Amino acid sequence: MKKIKISIAILLTAFSLSSCVSSKKYKEATASRQSTEQRLNNLQAEYDKLKNENQSLQASLSNSKNDLQNKDASLADEQKKLQDLRALVDAQRNAIHNLKQEVCSALKCFSPDELSIEIRDGKLYVSLSDKLLFPSGSDAVNARGKEAISMLAQVLKNSDLEIMIEGHTDTVPINTARNKDNWDLSAHRATNVTRIMVDNGIAPQRLLATGRSEYHPLAENSTAEGRQTNRRTEIVLAPKLDKLWKLTEQDKESASTE
Repeated sequence: MKKIKISIAILLTAFSLSSCVSSKKYKEATASRQSTEQRLNNLQAEYDKLKNENQSLQASLSNSKNDLQNKDASLADEQKKLQDLRALVDAQRNAIHNLKQEVCSALKCFSPDELSIEIRDGKLYVSLSDKLLFPSGSDAVNARGKEAISMLAQVLKNSDLEIMIEGHTDTVPINTARNKDNWDLSAHRATNVTRIMVDNGIAPQRLLATGRSEYHPLAENSTAEGRQTNRRTEIVLAPKLDKLWKLTEQDKESASTE
């Protein structure tokens, strides 16, 4: 009987120890599983974050590519406009230089003290002295002056340049029945030259007559030579700027819509 009790006690002790060992392993396994699940959750969260960042970067890259393509297209358009402007300016410059040669050839029979021809600020200036065109204090063009204007008009009929006729005087006052002052004299002289050009085939729409009186001198009015230089009628030939304005206005319209 005593042996039986001892055996039962041993069995109970063994069972108890076995139960304690199994419970500890279970808790360890549970803790390990929970830790693994937490790591998996953390990894999933990190993956989702990286995935979202990648999508954002892809979208940003796509937008950048589109912006770059748009800028490239805009740059190509601006370069084309610049090339067109340069071509237009070059064409106008060449037209002015070629016209100067034609005018010089047509008016070579006139002396330097009667007229001069030069290019200033992209315009061709044909300066006719009052010695060539007018009697002193008069706005009536004389025969030799009409000859010069007629010869010039024959050359200008072949161009499309705008023509401005500017009358200039010295500072010596004038007061006659027809010309109250130098304003009147310069304006009447410019108008009479303009009429002769129309009579010789220049379209009136191309012509602009202005009187500038004594206020744009080329020399000092304190000497006879200076006053002689200032008494002149200038025929100013300028390129038509309508094409140039059209290009620049297109640029303005494009900029306003961006």
